[in-house]
This record gives sequence, C-alpha cells and structure tokens, in this order.
Amino acid sequence: MKLQCQVEVINRLYVSHNITSNGKYLKSTLAIGKEPKLGTDYFILHFSSVNKTGMKYQVKCIKQVFVKCMNEGKATIRFEEPPHDLCIKCETIQLKCFMKLLKCCITGEAKNLPISSLSNISVTAKDNEPKKIVIHNRSEFPMQGLPRTLESLYLSGLKLCNFRRDILLLKRLVILDLSNNEIEKIPSEFGRMPCLSELYLSNNQLGAKGQVDWRWLLGPQISKQLKLLDISSNKLLYLPKAIWKLQSLLTLKLDDNKLQKLPATLGRISSLRYLTISNNELGSLPCSLMQCRLEFIDLSSNKFHESSTGPKLQKYTPWEFYINNLVHMAAKLLLKNKVYYAPNIIPWTLVELLDNANMCICGAPVLNDKFYIHKEFELKDYFRAVAFNNNRSSSVNFECYVCSPKCLSYFRNS
Repeated sequence: MKLQCQVEVINRLYVSHNITSNGKYLKSTLAIGKEPKLGTDYFILHFSSVNKTGMKYQVKCIKQVFVKCMNEGKATIRFEEPPHDLCIKCETIQLKCFMKLLKCCITGEAKNLPISSLSNISVTAKDNEPKKIVIHNRSEFPMQGLPRTLESLYLSGLKLCNFRRDILLLKRLVILDLSNNEIEKIPSEFGRMPCLSELYLSNNQLGAKGQVDWRWLLGPQISKQLKLLDISSNKLLYLPKAIWKLQSLLTLKLDDNKLQKLPATLGRISSLRYLTISNNELGSLPCSLMQCRLEFIDLSSNKFHESSTGPKLQKYTPWEFYINNLVHMAAKLLLKNKVYYAPNIIPWTLVELLDNANMCICGAPVLNDKFYIHKEFELKDYFRAVAFNNNRSSSVNFECYVCSPKCLSYFRNS
C-alpha cells in the first residue's frame, strides 16, 4: 500500500545536541512492503522529492506510534533504529487505512493480506501526483479516498443521489464531470472551490423539487474561475438573477429544461461566447443578450412564435424617466461604473435591488421595470452563428427595457 502525504523526518540525535530541524514537510510517498525471502519481515519505504531512491525502515524497529491527532490527518512514527521520527500529514481516510495496515504488520495479522514485496515497490511521478481519475463503477472508488492532487475527476453515469463531500477537499480540481447521475442538491461549500474551471452537471435532478439552492454557483471562488457550466436536462424552471457574477464564463448549456424566461442579468456576463437553450419553453429573450458578443447561440425547439403580447407604450413624460428616488439614482451609477458590491459591504436589500437590475438595449442599467416592450429582432443581426428550427425566419421577440426618452423614441419610430 502506498500513502501520498507530506513527511518531516526528525533525527533525534540532532535534537539531543541542540540542533533544530528545519521544520519542512516534503511531498512524500510511504509504502509498506515485505522482504521477498523472509515473508514475516515488513518494512516502510519513504520516498520524497529530495530522496527519490527511498529510505528503508524496519517495522520491528518501531518504538512508538503517535495517533492522537489522527482525525486531523496527522500521525508520527518513532523508530528505535535509526533514531528517526516520521511526522506525517495526510488526508484522514487514507492515513487511517495506512495505520490500520501498519498495525496488522506489527501484531502479525498481515500474513493473509496482499502486501507487495520490496522488489516490486517503486515510486514514479505518476504515483506521487495522480492528476486525473475516471470512475465507471462505484466499486472503482479508491479505498483510501480521492487523492488531493486531482485536477480532473469524471464520475459520470454512477447513479449518485447525493453529492460526494470528499470532492470539497480537492483544492486543485479544474474539471469535474458529474453528468448522468441523480443529484438533487449541491452543497453551498462547493462555491469555495478555488480552481474549478469546467463543471458538467447535465442529466441530474437539480430542479426536480422546484426550488433550487443556487448558493453553490455564486460562491466567491467559483464565480471567478468557472469557464464552462453544463446544467442541461435538470428540470430547471428558472435561473438565479445573480448568475451575472460568473464573470469568467465562456460556455453555458441550458438545453432540455423547463425555462420560460431568462434573467435580464445574463447580458452582464461580458465574457459569454457560447449559449445553448434548446428544448425549453422560452417565449422571448432579454434584450441584454444583445450586449453579449456571442459566437454561437442555440434556440431551437422553444415557443418564440406563439402569441406573446407585451404592454402598450403610453405617453410617459421625461420626468418619469429622469426623476427617480435617490436609491435608484445611486444604484445606476454603481452599476454603470461596475463597482464591486457584496452582502458584507452593503445591506442585502440593496444587493437584491442591484442583482435584479435590467438592461436597456443601449447597455445602460434600468432599475424601473415599468418601461419595457416586446419587440422582434433578427437574430443573425446580433449573433455570429444561430441554431434555429424555424424555416420562415430567425427573428424572435425580445423583452426590451427603456432607460430614457431617447431609447423610447427609438422603439416608437422603428
């Protein structure tokens, strides 16, 4: 058995001569093996980034094992000869499995266990840092737990009903594929994944219960790093208005859901380039999407050409556009200048007001949702590539909000 961990080797002779250790933990691999000729002699091999040939310790020379901090992923093995202490830091589940096997070797209960001989034990760079795991069956999950060094993890088609919380420990994870499962909820702590760039959650049950807890998607770390999000086929009825916080998002896949409307804040994701929303129940699009420089959009199999009538424009005076309450005026300036805000900076009610802000066709923020109409636009005039299943035309209704009399007159005259 091999244990990927961090180890500090303390020479007790140095301590007795008042020579202090450097206190550095090195990336290491500990392996338990047995002598080929003498099957009852067990050894611990310690490979590190400094000593790649390895150091061999006899199990029978172990003087004491300190496991008081085992639940914190820490343990110490003290040897009589040589006078070394191996201070180990590791993932808790893996460490417990390693210590359980070591205990069997000490007590003589390891005779029937499949322990490799020393001649067959070697450590390669791949052993030291596994970066990718593809699991096709639940029985293939590592008994020691998922390695902390993973950058890509594929758990597709395993019929998982619950999110595996050990994924939260994978701080280097870049790609996560949980598609084709039966997951209904993602924990809010998932939003703290610092490196996650691609997330595949298609064919799950996130929207099966109607209400969705979207906090996992809007966490401070994941919102800065996520570039691809696939939440197709999840029975979703709506998207959160705060989805605009995914400021690095390039690809968004929303196919095969039950969406009737898209949040107007979607157009505030300036990085968005690929958007697929086929097989939904959309009757119109927010005009804020025209502000996105989309290279591809798929709108096939929706309900755009069914009857949808917007409010009739009335004769509003310029005062009704320009004179708002002070909160709206301040909010417009904040949105226009893209000032960062969060619930820990301003009251939650103001955060909700800003998150719910719409966007005029000119790109200006609109906080008063009284001034809007439905107007038909040709998709090919605004998006580079369009997938649309209507042979007559590729024009759809846009829900257009108006920020000023100038924009209002544009709609009246066009």
